[in-house]
Amino acid sequence: MIYVVQQGDSLSQLAQTYGVSVARLRSDNGLLAEQPLVPGQALVILIPQETYLVQPGDTLYSIAVETGISLLQLLRNNPTLAQGQPLAAGEVLTIRLEGEGNSPLAFNGYAYPHIQQGVLRQALPFLTDLSIFSYGFREDGTLVVPDDSRLLAEAALFGLGAVLVLTSIDESGTFSTQRASQLFQNQNLQDQVLDSLLGVMLEKGYLGLDADFEYIEEKDREAFFRFLGNARDRLHQYGLFLHVDLAPKTSAQQPGLLYAAHDYGVIGAIADSVLLMTYEWGYAYGPPMAVAPLPQVEAVLRYGITEIPAWKIQMGIPNYG
Repeated sequence: MIYVVQQGDSLSQLAQTYGVSVARLRSDNGLLAEQPLVPGQALVILIPQETYLVQPGDTLYSIAVETGISLLQLLRNNPTLAQGQPLAAGEVLTIRLEGEGNSPLAFNGYAYPHIQQGVLRQALPFLTDLSIFSYGFREDGTLVVPDDSRLLAEAALFGLGAVLVLTSIDESGTFSTQRASQLFQNQNLQDQVLDSLLGVMLEKGYLGLDADFEYIEEKDREAFFRFLGNARDRLHQYGLFLHVDLAPKTSAQQPGLLYAAHDYGVIGAIADSVLLMTYEWGYAYGPPMAVAPLPQVEAVLRYGITEIPAWKIQMGIPNYG
C-alpha cells in the first residue's frame, strides 16, 4: 500500500500499526537512519500476509521449497537476503505479501560497473534484464570496454539477461556528436565496430544491444537510421535483439539537437524495442522543476504510442535527483 505521512507520524508507530519492522520501512523507502518523516511524504508499506520462522539448519532453498515459492520471490520479499545477510534461527521471513500477484511487466535496469554492491543487490531480484553502461568506440574502430565481469556474474546469479549498451561517449566523458557522425557515415568503421561488438556479445553471453546515441545532427539523421537497420540485421543473424533509447518527444517536429534524429516512427519500426527517456525535464542548469514531472511523462507516452506499437515501448524511470 501507499501511505501518505500525516502530522505526528513516526516510523515506529507505522511499523506497529501495519505489522512490519522499522528496518524494513527504511529499506523499502530508501530512508536514512536519522531521516525524519515529512507530512505529505508517500511511503510504500509492504504488509506480510504469510511469514516463516527460520529454524536451525534452514537454507534459502529449503525454505522456498517448503513454503511453495520460488527462490527469487523469497529474495524479493526479503531484500536483505539478496545482499548476502545470513539466515539466523528465530528470524521471521516474509513469504507472501498482501495484494501480491505475478506482474506481466518486464523491468530493465541500467548500471555502471562501479555501482555499489548493496544498491545492485537491492534491485536485481526485481529486474528482468540488466543493461551495462557502457561500451564505446574510438576513431580507429577499437572498442572502449568497461570492466563488466562483475555485473555479468551478478546478472547470471539472479537469472537476468544482460544487455550491452553502446554509446558515442568519447574521452571527455560526454556524448560526442562528431564521434557518432563518424560511425554513421563511415561504413568501414561501422562494420569494424559491429564485428567487434558481436564477438564480445557472443563470448560474454549478452542477449541484446542497447543503442544509446544522443545529440545527433540533422545531417546524420538518415545515416543513423541505416546504422540501426544494419545493426539489427547483424544481431538477428545470431538471435540477438536491438533496443534503442529515444529522447522524450511530445510531437514529431519537436526542435532541438536532442530530438531531431530521434524519429519515433522510423526507429520504432527498425528496433525490437525502445526506451522512451521520459526524464531530464528538470536538470542542474535548468529552471527549478522535477526530473520527471508526471504531466510531461504522460505526454511523452501518449505521443509514443501513436508512432510505436505499445508492446515495444519501455518507460524510462529516473532514480536520481
